[in-house]
Amino acid sequence: MVSVGASITVMSVNVATSDNGGLTSDQIVELAMDKILKVANTAPEPIKDQALAFQDNIRIVLKQYIDLAKREERGTICQKIREAGQKDLADLIRRL
Repeated sequence: MVSVGASITVMSVNVATSDNGGLTSDQIVELAMDKILKVANTAPEPIKDQALAFQDNIRIVLKQYIDLAKREERGTICQKIREAGQKDLADLIRRL
C-alpha cells in the first residue's frame, strides 16, 4: 500500500487598489510593512511595545525613500522628454 501525505501553508495576501492613478506612498509602505515586520498580538507587552515602535520607525523611513524615488524617477523622465525636444511637456510633468 502506498500512502502520500501533503501539507499546504496558506500565506496572507494583501491587495491595494486606487482610483485615478497609482498607489500612494502610504499604500506602498503598508504593503511593504506587511512583508517586513509583523507583531503578534500574543507577544509580551514590553516586546510588543518595542516592536510597534520599531515598526513605526521603519514606516517613516520607507515613506521618505519611496517619496524620494518617485521624485527622482519623475526627474529622470522629465530629462529624457526634454532631451527628446519636448521642453513644455517636460515642464508640465515636473510640476506634478
